[in-house]
This record gives sequence, structure tokens and C-alpha cells, in this order.
Amino acid sequence: NNMIKAYVDQTVQAELEEPLTGIEGMVLGFVFKAEGQTITATEIMSKAKAAKATTSQTLKGLVKKGYLKMESSPIDKRKKMITLTDKGIKVEEEFKEIFKEISQKVKSGITPEEEQIFRSVLKKIRENVGNKED
Repeated sequence: NNMIKAYVDQTVQAELEEPLTGIEGMVLGFVFKAEGQTITATEIMSKAKAAKATTSQTLKGLVKKGYLKMESSPIDKRKKMITLTDKGIKVEEEFKEIFKEISQKVKSGITPEEEQIFRSVLKKIRENVGNKED
């Protein structure tokens, strides 16, 4: 829903010291989920379902802002290995806190049973349209 996306974007922008675009936040999220493991640009491109040029431009922007570092793979120099910098690790903690607050607000007034029904229906919708990812 666009209303939820707008709320999330607005909240994130208001809380962060440095503004991030939606795709930058999404890419950082993929790196956060790698949990300290390196992730490649190709993996991010696949997860984001974004064009190579968009992914490349976004990664370069995040490197320039100091959130990520990219290094050539020792095995395959064509592959770029992506990891968080200290600044990236700090913003990950900020994101966790921001999304914890967003989650509390979004779930306000919703019982655990209602949430479970919602998740079950959403899972079925994803299966119906062929997207089994969470």
C-alpha cells in the first residue's frame, strides 16, 4: 500500500542524519540481512530486481556516503564483495530502532490472532502470484 510505504519513507527520512533514497535503504537492508557476511553486487541486483546500472549507481552512492565498502573478490576480480563500514554498522542499529518503532505503530490495536490471520492470507496471496519470498 502506498500509504504505508509513504509512512515508512517519511519516518526513516526524519530519523536518519543523512537522507537515503528508497533503493539505497533497500540495498542497505540486503547487506544488513547478510549479517556480517560479504554479499556481491550480483546478489543485490537479483534480490532488488533492479537493473545492473541502477544497482551499480546505488552501490557507488552508498560507498561515497561511507556506508559500504566494495572490494574485488580474490577469487574472481570481476565480482565486487560488499560489506558495511563502521558508519554502515551504526546506521543498521538506527534502522533496527526505527523499524521497531514503525512496527509497534503499525501493529497498534491489532491482536496477535489478527496479525497471524493477516500473515497467513498474505502468504497465500504471494503463493498465488508466484512470489514465495518473504
